[in-house]
Amino acid sequence: MPEEFIEADNFELALTNFDPSYPLPADCPFHVEREDKPLERLKTALLIDHKQAPKYFFSGHRGCGKSTELNNLAADEKIKEKFYIINYSMKDVCDVNNLNYIDVLLSIGAQIYIQYIEAGNELSSELKSELETWEKSIEKTFEEKTSIETSFGGGLKAFFFTMLAKIKTEDSSRKIIREKIEPKLSELIEKINLIISDINAKEKKTVLVLIDDLDKPSLEKAKEIFYNNFTAITQPKCYIVYTVPISIMFTQESTTIRDFQVSLPNIKLHSKEDRTYKHEPGYRVMRLFITKRIKKELIDSDALEYAVKMGAGVFRETARIMQIASYSALEHKRNKIIRDDIERAEREMRSDFKRILRTEHYKILKEIYNDNEICGIEKIGDLLHNLSVLEYVNYENWCDIHPTLEKLINP
Repeated sequence: MPEEFIEADNFELALTNFDPSYPLPADCPFHVEREDKPLERLKTALLIDHKQAPKYFFSGHRGCGKSTELNNLAADEKIKEKFYIINYSMKDVCDVNNLNYIDVLLSIGAQIYIQYIEAGNELSSELKSELETWEKSIEKTFEEKTSIETSFGGGLKAFFFTMLAKIKTEDSSRKIIREKIEPKLSELIEKINLIISDINAKEKKTVLVLIDDLDKPSLEKAKEIFYNNFTAITQPKCYIVYTVPISIMFTQESTTIRDFQVSLPNIKLHSKEDRTYKHEPGYRVMRLFITKRIKKELIDSDALEYAVKMGAGVFRETARIMQIASYSALEHKRNKIIRDDIERAEREMRSDFKRILRTEHYKILKEIYNDNEICGIEKIGDLLHNLSVLEYVNYENWCDIHPTLEKLINP
């Protein structure tokens, strides 16, 4: 077992094991199987033969496990048998806080090409020649922009790396690249499709692109990408799974992607309108999430239950609770995490929410706390995006406030 996946027998290792920003690789011993196996629906959809390569929109709250599930999907034997898989994170190749549809399409073309070449493969000589001609035509459009022009050179791979690097880190270059590529967007899409067709023919498989971290942009940027430019982002002739923010599914703009949406719900810990009911299957999953990463003797049983409750059935939130609690236990030189440590984490997270909640949000949160209803999508989009409101599913969807806010809303 790799060292980073060893069950912690001390709080220093626990801090690493509960890093909330680290998605699990496939077949990781820390992985916990959900009771309803929601990814099976996406897997089934992908394995069905389609007349046209479909695009799926994978939604869920930030931290609910989408990245981990995509890693497991990419490692699935049936998926690998049918598809040539391109798997990447948008935050690794672009600036997710300043993103538009051109960046997304350019990243798709670049990542398909780069990952295929880096795997030791080659495209047909005719296609390589055509791509090199296209590359030179793109470079020519930047001739008057020395800051960009001077960083080209080194072939197609270097060209794609340079374009993505400029888009990710340089605001002025990002604007120029978008302005120059947008009038030639059909050319970019054509080249992407030629690369896809060549790989399909050579590998006797269909290209499948899995794009993680597209749930990170703001709701307004998500609308611009997935609604205003839906036609453009669905033009590549390969299967694509786009991650999308849960908040966009609560807007009128979601109608364009709703038929192809696959949701990864949070783990339910109680029933709608009954917080006294303890949904044991959900608690069992979240207890396992904790105890696979830290030895049971390092956390008091009462603290474990409270950590599960405060984590709200969201994996990243639970990891954050446990990381703060581990710091607290270290500072107090305890031999185990106790409820006081979890309550410290609860206070810190509540303070974080207080810094971002607006005055009008408190009334909405109170209403949701009282009836668990999803009413007025225009009111809760921001709250879903910042995790102060969380969605759950029984036979129909409902929502609740983040449990760390309960003492703030109902003192």
